[in-house]
This record gives sequence, structure tokens and C-alpha cells, in this order.
Amino acid sequence: MLAETRRCGGGNGGGNCGNGGDDETEDGVEYYRLRSFSITANGVFNLGDSLKSRRSRSINSVTSSGTSCSSTRDARLLSSASQLSGIESGVENDQGESTDDGTRVATYKVGMLGASGVGKTALTAQFTTSEYICAYDASLDDEYGQKSVSVMIDGQETELEIIDHPATEMSVETFCSSYNPDVYVVVYSVVDRRSLKFAEETLVHLWKSDYMATHGVILVGNKVDLQRKREVAAMMGRRLANSCGCKFIETSSGLAHHVDELLVGILAQIKLNPQRDRNQVTRRRRSKQRRTILKHLLGFKRKTKSCENLFVL
Repeated sequence: MLAETRRCGGGNGGGNCGNGGDDETEDGVEYYRLRSFSITANGVFNLGDSLKSRRSRSINSVTSSGTSCSSTRDARLLSSASQLSGIESGVENDQGESTDDGTRVATYKVGMLGASGVGKTALTAQFTTSEYICAYDASLDDEYGQKSVSVMIDGQETELEIIDHPATEMSVETFCSSYNPDVYVVVYSVVDRRSLKFAEETLVHLWKSDYMATHGVILVGNKVDLQRKREVAAMMGRRLANSCGCKFIETSSGLAHHVDELLVGILAQIKLNPQRDRNQVTRRRRSKQRRTILKHLLGFKRKTKSCENLFVL
């Protein structure tokens, strides 16, 4: 009989705990993969993966036998990461799964948007495990759809349902209205300028449909490992994110570069949604918005907040 919690090796090439976070059963007990992270001013640290039984889901701490550090971002951009714990503690969520002792694990939906071939499916696969997954494995193309990943950050567990948008089969409008994700991740490939145009059109739709006002949105430039083929400079993605008021990060699903940072940043942006709602209510209550209008006319754009800091509004 397996123990209630089993550890998997952390980092790329870690121990085997099943395929990409899929549930396993043994002796009638259902197990799932739990990914654990810690956030410090120096970056996001991958504490490794473990297997947990559904009935032990209320356990709030996991100790990994092997601790590995993922690629860390600039400490300046992550210095406010500690806010995440405070945000989580103040959020009440009706979604989630109840455990045997009544503890609820909050569940949120993540919409992965972008043109075909930009690496949405590869990123989704990397989200589900600390093990290395070759981003250029053609078999991944058949794995698009909906996947779930359980994430523990500083002792608090959350489940994310990641929905991979089939760009050739469903319009962005239909996808958004059908699934209504809690956060939108808009992906383009840095080696395909046309995919940036698709991402821009997607962001415009999210803005016009008022999704961006109440939901977290992250623009992701993927495939930075293919530097010699790059067609989209980081500055172009950053400028687009700034103009739309969303977040920005560059990743490589092939090298698992900044993938952990993106995953943790997704959760951080979800936790900030209630604050967005409160800000919206406040704005709507104002009878006059002359100052806001003037700021936009004069080109004032969130200069005090970095689009690359995924832990703030």
C-alpha cells in the first residue's frame, strides 16, 4: 500500500510520477500530482512534485527530497511576490473540491489562446510536471484539450484547469463565451511575426468585450530558444502588453525557461481578480471621470507598474 503522499524528483529530468499530472489509482485510492513552489524576492523556486491521494488533499505542506531552482527572473520584478500569500488569504472562492474534513481546494480555469503552432500545448504539458518534456515532440499536437494541475505555493493548494484553445476549430469569441476562464494566457511565437498579429487581435477582443477589465491577461512570447530564427523582438511584445494594460513574459517550452514563473504568475493574476472587480465598481460609481480621460489622452500608462511583474495588477 502506498503512503498518503509520495515524492517525485524536482526539476527537469526528475523522478517519474506518472504522465503529466494525470490521476493514478492504486488499491482503490486515487492519486494526483501536486507541484510545489516557493516565492522569494530572488525568484520562483521549484520544490518538486509529489503524489497525493484525494482523501489527503487537505495536507498543507509537502517536503521534497530534492529541491531545485527554476530559472529565476530579475529580483526587482519579483520583489512584490510575497503579496500573493496575502491575496490568497483574503479570497473566498465558491469553486473547488471538498476534502473529507471539509477543506476546500479552490479551482480556477485558465484559457490558453493563440494561433496554431505557437506552443500552447507544449506549455500546457510543461505546466503539469517538473519532468522534462520535449516541446518539439510531434505527438504533443494530439494532446490539446483540457488538463488540470494542482499547485501548492507557500503551503496553499490550488487546482488549475488549463483549457487549450484549438485555434483552427473554434473562434476566440466562442472560446471565451463557452469557457469563461478566470485568466487568459495569450501566446505567440517569437519566430512567427504573424502569430503576434493574431495575439494582438485576441487582446483587442478581450479589451472590447470587457474581459480584460475583470480578468487577468498575460501575453507570452514563446520559443525564445530559437533565437537565430527570431522575428519578434522582446521590445515589440513588451510594447503591445503595455499598450493593452496586460502582463508580459517570454518563455521557452523547449528548455522549460520561465515556465514555472509563468505558471505561478497565472495563479497570482487569478488571485488579483477580486481586486479588479472592486476597482471596476469604484470606477462605475464615479459620476465624472475627467482625470482618467485626460490621463489616457496625454498618454499616461501605468508607469509605476511593470508589465513584466506578474504579481501585481
